[in-house]
Amino acid sequence: MLFYSYFKTLVGKEVTVELKNDLAITGILHSVDQYLNIKLTNTHVQNETKYPHMMSVRNCFIRGSVVRYVLPCLENKNLGRKQTLTYLKGYQHETPDISGLMSSDGPARPSGSRIPAGTYCGSPKSAPGSPSATGLPKWVEQNGQVLRFFGYFQEAVTESNIENHRVRRVVVLYYLADDTLQVTEPKQDNSGIPQGVFVKRHQVDKEDGSPFTPADLAVGQTVTVYGRTYILIDADAFTRTWYAEKMDQQLAAPGDYPGDPVDDYRQRFALTTAPVKKSNDLATFVEARLGKPSHLLEGDRLKQFLAQSGKVLRFYAVWDDRSGLYGDRRPYVVHYYLEDDTVEINEVHERNSGRDPFPVFLKRGPLPREKPRGATLTGRIPKSLCYRPCDFRIGGYVNVHGRDFLLHDCDAFTREYYMGELGYPSEALEPLQVAEAIPPLPRPALPPYNGYGTLDDSKQNCVALVPKPPKKDMHKLMNKDKIILRFTARMTPGSSVSHADAGRRFVLSYFMMDDSLLIFEPPVRNSGIIGGKFLERQRVYKPQSEEIYTYKDLYVGGQLEVFTRSFELLDADEYTYTYMENNKHIFIMADADAILSSLRVQAAGKADAVRTALIETDSQGVGYLAGEQLDQALSRAGLKFTRHQVISLRRRLDRDRTGSVTTDDVLAVLGLAPGQ
Repeated sequence: MLFYSYFKTLVGKEVTVELKNDLAITGILHSVDQYLNIKLTNTHVQNETKYPHMMSVRNCFIRGSVVRYVLPCLENKNLGRKQTLTYLKGYQHETPDISGLMSSDGPARPSGSRIPAGTYCGSPKSAPGSPSATGLPKWVEQNGQVLRFFGYFQEAVTESNIENHRVRRVVVLYYLADDTLQVTEPKQDNSGIPQGVFVKRHQVDKEDGSPFTPADLAVGQTVTVYGRTYILIDADAFTRTWYAEKMDQQLAAPGDYPGDPVDDYRQRFALTTAPVKKSNDLATFVEARLGKPSHLLEGDRLKQFLAQSGKVLRFYAVWDDRSGLYGDRRPYVVHYYLEDDTVEINEVHERNSGRDPFPVFLKRGPLPREKPRGATLTGRIPKSLCYRPCDFRIGGYVNVHGRDFLLHDCDAFTREYYMGELGYPSEALEPLQVAEAIPPLPRPALPPYNGYGTLDDSKQNCVALVPKPPKKDMHKLMNKDKIILRFTARMTPGSSVSHADAGRRFVLSYFMMDDSLLIFEPPVRNSGIIGGKFLERQRVYKPQSEEIYTYKDLYVGGQLEVFTRSFELLDADEYTYTYMENNKHIFIMADADAILSSLRVQAAGKADAVRTALIETDSQGVGYLAGEQLDQALSRAGLKFTRHQVISLRRRLDRDRTGSVTTDDVLAVLGLAPGQ
């Protein structure tokens, strides 16, 4: 019925009907029924070349089921709207199209009707989004600028013999960025009245329907918002400056709030209040038996509650009970509530302490300084016998039912309270250091190694009840898997070595991946000794020690004692020499620079002896030292070194790998000129 009602308004006007077969017929709407059947007069088609048979038709009846669109033909063909959204100095700026609303010859806006959202009907200079003298939109230039007025309103009070009205103070905020208004009432503690925001921030209209503007607000005026009248008596400094600069208006002097009947009544009540009687147990007991309320038996604590509500003194304490059976040293937190002079002690739960997390150690209540002697008639402990704030001191003890708690620190509020209210110096509130050094855990002594199995396996039996495989160094296993150092060795001659064993030669292999040793004896024909594996691959420990042989102990000329057999390293293969020289930072004996520095220091002042030793060693006078002649020459000169160091020096000087070095090269590296 909505379309039918709309089409009835188009009767007698020109419309265009588009059918479902794309045929568009334009004519005067003669009639339309509830089934949207349309009758047109003075018709013509828009595309006569495509539908030539319709050129002779002037009146037609169209069923509503074949109609796709019905388009009214408006007199004003220009239906476009002006561009209103632009950018000004990087900010979005909207210029409302108010030509239809502000035209003088057009119809006036009906009274009581509201303007569409986003449309401003005032002067263009004061529009919310209009640019100011700086060229910025209003919401950018005046962002954060708020006019603040102080005022009050009177609220009627019924059914009260104390007051007939109540004065409630408010703050009126006017936001210049979007011309919104907000009214709030500052909250008062324990007022018993719902306070806070009275009017939420939004654009508020006056009684005549126009929105509030800064011109409607001034000190000494009344503002009516939603039927409630507020009287403005003062404004802040920014508001007064803004009115003087922007509107050339000086606000009136601040006024005073009117007297509140309740405040006057309280003052008179306080003057006529009788002094509080001293506590008397017998009198209190008798009055309680006669029916006096319990809250009147003691002094008036309401004033203390209202003044100290929410204020709590917090101390950190320690209770040392290690002198008793199963005692311990535990931390606690002591709370003293100023509103009713009660004490609460909470236990600090520590991780892995083995204790259940019971937070409350002492329930909140009055804490006596000592155990009361005898029972009182009322069953309550007098305040004079309980702890007060002046009894708590940093470094002092608090007796909690026979337990001495040491106070060693407090929080910031407690420190400020004692310094401001009680006049304590800051030195008296410095925290104490109560943390004790954690003693190192004693390491179990391992029994001496008995020789069975490996030492790592024996340690695992002593460390855990269920032995686990020893952990391996995966870095060495992955990076040094194929690095094997091979040396030629012999048994060190001595009283325990026979003549047959003295001529035996062995190949000692050191595996860098796990620091294990393997000794192999090459078979020699007609020697009478069966060659083969002399020592299974394993870690070898030094004599009378739990330290194993490592790469630091392997160098030519060194000696190793393997299960009461002493071996001397005679030589190494080319791979071993090259690897040790490339890693001279860990193989010190293969560092040629280090031996040269040592020999130069030793040769200083022995130039003739060194030159003579080299000449005598070169008996044939060819100028070359081959094999072990360099070792013999340096020994004759009285220089100290190892065989591996000499081999590294000879490999440095023998660049052609001929197996010999010249005496001139030796003298040159020692810093001795051949001609000297």
